[in-house]
Amino acid sequence: MNDSSTHSKADGNLPSEVELIGFYNDYIKKVSKETCKEYTNYLRKPLNVNNKSSILAWKKYYKWKGDLEKWKAIKTKKSGVDLKVPSVDQVKEWLTKVKGTKVELLFKLSVESGVRFTEAIKLLNEYSAENDICENNICTSTLNWSRGSKRVFYVFHTTKLERQSITYNYAKKILHEININPKYIRKFVATQMLSLDIPSQVVDFIEGRTPDSILSRHYLDLLTLAKKYYPIYVNWIKTAL
Repeated sequence: MNDSSTHSKADGNLPSEVELIGFYNDYIKKVSKETCKEYTNYLRKPLNVNNKSSILAWKKYYKWKGDLEKWKAIKTKKSGVDLKVPSVDQVKEWLTKVKGTKVELLFKLSVESGVRFTEAIKLLNEYSAENDICENNICTSTLNWSRGSKRVFYVFHTTKLERQSITYNYAKKILHEININPKYIRKFVATQMLSLDIPSQVVDFIEGRTPDSILSRHYLDLLTLAKKYYPIYVNWIKTAL
């Protein structure tokens, strides 16, 4: 039996395949391939007002379509700020859990770099040693990937990388099976860097969180500072993890 309280009947007909393709082709310029697929999957079903992902997909669709009345009519569920940050012991346990799995290298790269999971996956999928600049066993890999306001020029790491064919959904599935939520890795890295007195603007640059307005004026300064401060975090990793 369908629960009519969870699905909106105000959406009218579902988007046609032509509309979904148009929406996908526009949004692939702003978000990852996996996220676009998730959006279109939700758009093939009626809006579920109790599902945040469904709400987000439909709001983006109506905004893309230019139907601002329906866009405004969908109310986004408000949620509190997630303050959870994994402990050092928790991350050590996770490193033990991923050892020997197909996501071990991806997990190590995430802990070392602090970049978003999708960015770490893209780097490994397209990895070429020619894009690495290494000094004293510390490397910066050129990524130069922009998605809307999200932009990462370099990925900092110490572990030797190799090209891997791995998808976001597969990696997330493996981590879910061993009870690891990848979104907390990034928060862990930022927290530890800040605790080591690495300036917040440098942490933001390393993790790909610097606004374009600042990047356009201070890119070289931030890169120089990142190379200066990143070894502090690396030394901490070697002793703590």
